[in-house]
Amino acid sequence: MQTLSKSKLTLWVRNDTKKFGKQWAKQYNTSLSQIFSDYLLRLRKTQRASFDATPIVNRLSGVIKSKKTTRQDYKKHLEKKYLHA
Repeated sequence: MQTLSKSKLTLWVRNDTKKFGKQWAKQYNTSLSQIFSDYLLRLRKTQRASFDATPIVNRLSGVIKSKKTTRQDYKKHLEKKYLHA
């Protein structure tokens, strides 16, 4: 088992946000510190993994061969594929 070191951090938040956070933490039997820590860990995982693409995104990935693709390019691609097939 690895021992994790902890350090103190002071955050400035709006009073209503602090109140909500404390209520939420109490309801779920946790602490504001744990909520914040869990949130940052989730951000780290998201950043590392980028995002898990859905099957349709995976299929469409790379359909348009261009280094700079705009929404207009994608719209033209769909029109050509489905309207002029």
